[in-house]
Amino acid sequence: MSLKKLSSFLLVLTMFVLLVTGCARSAPAQPPVQPPAENGPAPDVAATLVEGRCARCHALDLVYRERDAHLWPGIVTRMVSLSPGLLTDDEYSLVVEYLQENYGK
Repeated sequence: MSLKKLSSFLLVLTMFVLLVTGCARSAPAQPPVQPPAENGPAPDVAATLVEGRCARCHALDLVYRERDAHLWPGIVTRMVSLSPGLLTDDEYSLVVEYLQENYGK
């Protein structure tokens, strides 16, 4: 392999690794969003969480794809495991319920 091809390969590999690990970093500490006082999610709070936290690593059109409602808890759990500190337990509940109600089949 020529030096030019090797350099190009290493550059592409480095960019790929940075892209993949960029979203897996621990999310910076953020003040928790207060859950609504009444029962049920506050759509504006949950939507703000989705738009602010999920959009760090995803385009919102990917997040807002309609999925089976029962899949959302697993999807959100997987994302939180890749970015520890992304959501508090209360925020997790708000986001999952919001996605199930608005983007679940």
